[in-house]
Amino acid sequence: MNRFITSVLMLSLISSMILLSSFVEYDNYQSKIDYTVYYTLNNQYNNKPEIDSIMTNKSNIEFIRVNKLYEIESKLNKVESIQEANIFRDLNFNLSINITEREPIAYYEKNDSYIDLSGKIIKRNKKLYDKLPLLLGDTSKNNIKKVVDVIKVFKEDDFLNQELERLWFKEDELFLKLKSFQFDIRFGDNNKMNKKLEMLKGFCLYDMQNKENETYKQIDLVYTNQLIAIKK
Repeated sequence: MNRFITSVLMLSLISSMILLSSFVEYDNYQSKIDYTVYYTLNNQYNNKPEIDSIMTNKSNIEFIRVNKLYEIESKLNKVESIQEANIFRDLNFNLSINITEREPIAYYEKNDSYIDLSGKIIKRNKKLYDKLPLLLGDTSKNNIKKVVDVIKVFKEDDFLNQELERLWFKEDELFLKLKSFQFDIRFGDNNKMNKKLEMLKGFCLYDMQNKENETYKQIDLVYTNQLIAIKK
């Protein structure tokens, strides 16, 4: 009799363990989502860990299982380095994520951050391009907009698009430094930028032709329709 009871208890224990193991395996299956991430700019910000964290969150997995993919997109779009995230299933029901990252146009030294074309500040977790213009000092949001406007104009110019090296402010006036020229540029504000660039290019060409005869420490572009050059 005792042997029978022992056998029954052993069978019950084994059955319970098998059932528990099945639940664990099912839970592990339920908590795993397979997906592929595609980047337009080769994951330049190294934000894959942030994406993985969102995709493996239990509540987010439930959204995916009931096909509420817009909920996941909303959370992915809150990652500061992501400009746009699109999540979808292909014809085979495989899950894919297309990530468009923000394009960096300057490195903001004081904040150890990048600035994109919309003026958004993105904390650096990976070194990007050494050729990005360097923004020095502490800068207000309004002045960040000036920086973005000026960089956009420089990027569109065939002569100057690779020349911008440093930017900084003195009492809300923007100053610039070019890579191939020794003088500082007192740019001022972001008004009449095309006119300022035309005068700047003209002076750069003049300086290239007269380097041996004259040297300048600063040129001012803050006066209406005129450029003032200050010699060393």
